[in-house]
Amino acid sequence: MRWCETNIIVKYFAYYREAIGKDHDSVQIDPGSRISDLVEILRNRYPNVFPGRGIFVARNFRYADLDETIMDGDVIAIMPHVSGG
Repeated sequence: MRWCETNIIVKYFAYYREAIGKDHDSVQIDPGSRISDLVEILRNRYPNVFPGRGIFVARNFRYADLDETIMDGDVIAIMPHVSGG
């Protein structure tokens, strides 16, 4: 483990929780990483689960943009888009 990693919890909801088979992961990323970097890590870790688009992300219980920087201790929630009519 590198001394300068950022430790976060990634929570999975709905389809993602079912497809991955667990409700959360503990992830270590480089300081200064953005949510988009985390999404790429998850796509590499679970290549058949994450599509190219259609993902909602929340950071510490509020919706987040993919370009937001992740801080040590953040909780990132991954949810599929919800459709309705």
